[in-house]
Amino acid sequence: METIPSLLLSNSANNSKAPALRHKHLGIWQSYTWSEYLDEVLIIAKALKKDISGGDVVAIYGNNTPELIFSMAAVFGLGASVVPIHPEVTKEELSTTISKTGATCLIVEDQQQVDNFLSIESTCKGIKKIIYVNERGLNEYKDPKLQSLEKLISGKLSISEFTSLVKKINQKSVAFNCFSEEDYEIYKISHESAISNAKKIAKANSITIKDTILFYLPLSITANLVFTYMLSFTKGLCLSCPESNQTIETDLQEIGPSILYAPSFVYRHIITSISYRIEAATEKNYNRYSKNYDSLMRIYNRSITGKSGVFDSLIKLYLMLTTFWPAKNVFGLSNVKHAFVSDGVLSPSTFNFFHSIGLPIQHTFGQTQSVGCITMQSKDDVSSRNCGQALSNVKIKRSDEGEIIYKSDCTSEPNSGDWIKSGHCGEIDKDGNLIVSGRLCNLETLKNGKTFSPEYIENLISCSPFIRSSMVSGDGEKNNSCLIVIEGSSVNSWADRMNLRYTGYAELASLAEVYKLVKEHIKEVNKELDSDLRIKNFAILHRQLMVSDGEVSKTMDIIRKVSRKNLSDVFSAFSKGDKSCKVTESNKAEYSIKIEAV
Repeated sequence: METIPSLLLSNSANNSKAPALRHKHLGIWQSYTWSEYLDEVLIIAKALKKDISGGDVVAIYGNNTPELIFSMAAVFGLGASVVPIHPEVTKEELSTTISKTGATCLIVEDQQQVDNFLSIESTCKGIKKIIYVNERGLNEYKDPKLQSLEKLISGKLSISEFTSLVKKINQKSVAFNCFSEEDYEIYKISHESAISNAKKIAKANSITIKDTILFYLPLSITANLVFTYMLSFTKGLCLSCPESNQTIETDLQEIGPSILYAPSFVYRHIITSISYRIEAATEKNYNRYSKNYDSLMRIYNRSITGKSGVFDSLIKLYLMLTTFWPAKNVFGLSNVKHAFVSDGVLSPSTFNFFHSIGLPIQHTFGQTQSVGCITMQSKDDVSSRNCGQALSNVKIKRSDEGEIIYKSDCTSEPNSGDWIKSGHCGEIDKDGNLIVSGRLCNLETLKNGKTFSPEYIENLISCSPFIRSSMVSGDGEKNNSCLIVIEGSSVNSWADRMNLRYTGYAELASLAEVYKLVKEHIKEVNKELDSDLRIKNFAILHRQLMVSDGEVSKTMDIIRKVSRKNLSDVFSAFSKGDKSCKVTESNKAEYSIKIEAV
């Protein structure tokens, strides 16, 4: 029987000298081989053995640090299950997650997580022990539940002791208790399901021990857990952890991973970063890049229709050598052979750009209920429209209501084994590829009765490097309107190039020139839409949508209900046909926002 700790033992025995984990600390990369990985786990397992035993539930709260990663494996080895908690979780989510999972022990990174938990401790009576890794700032805390991991450490378990414990673990027992932001439910994932789905992904993409993965997304995101952590155990490959979210771009260049797994906003951010650098470049370099970009896309469009020839290949080689290979190298993308998108599809322009420079984007679709992934594009059969075909032992179909439903041998509890509702609308094309239109709960209906997914239109609008996010609204209205959030860095560089004056983000967003820039992009998007669905007016928000206010999720998906409530003045003005509106923030600050016709 294969379980996560049994795979650790196997990797330590068979790949003892191979790198298992790299982590950057204070600018220096620290590496652990599989043999050293096991040693660290044995040390922590001995420290935790007194407080944790088979069947217990242990919450692990913090960033992807070696100590928490080793602690997770140690918890598995002791026969307990893990609750991975997002480092930026809200207090409400923290309380809900711990209470619903029945966790009795909490392992945290540092003082920040300790303080967050203590603020909601009264709602989590089940926690008996809080173990922290970083002692800084915690020496004066008197709570008897608090304990330093370092002070618990005393020797280590022998391999035979650990092996004996591991043999008692059933592969069908729960490994992960995952919180879903979509429905605030807890889904239990077994060792067997997590391992099986990781093996499917590895087999479909010929992933081997020689591959490396950038490991930066929190393990509370189930799909990331399978595409990174579980791939590492099943194939013995190396996880590379950046020093912080602020150093990801630099660390990515140093790592040069062969596998990149990221939500769509990360890929959009890469394009935005390129645009930002180009806007800040000299006029000569700016013009050269613009010309080379246009040439590259013309060649790419001819190649996908089978019309390119030898001359095009030579021109592309020149363009790559002089412009785009250096750009790929700056972002650490030169070695990437699989670039998985975690949350649906990229816009056609974003997708085509990455493929034109040789970055093999592969769309995927999955949920917590499906253990992270049920469909995935083959590297040799990709499209900007779909999320690929079903993995082995997965069945997908469209219900009579238009909802995507599926069956899989890898699902989480609770599930009846019957068809699982995804909550997304879409269709299956003639080749068996899944096309996801959006969430059912987000569908809107115009006054003329036409139903549409605003997410599809938003995806097209947000492909601009000058637009961070957008929110389309048209439910019950004659026409669609759109609230735009600009990308501050790239618009800032563009404004500097245009010699525009402003004092901050809010003033920048209100400039007539910025409105004109956004308007031209929306006009281009409208050309791709049915006449009924075209955007007729828009406004630019004076700030970004905030995770802390619940307006966007931790993967930057818009939480429509909260955003509409917080910005109700704007959407009310859209409905009334007003030319402007005033927005009052929670701090009583008032902002005037223009509404402009397209």
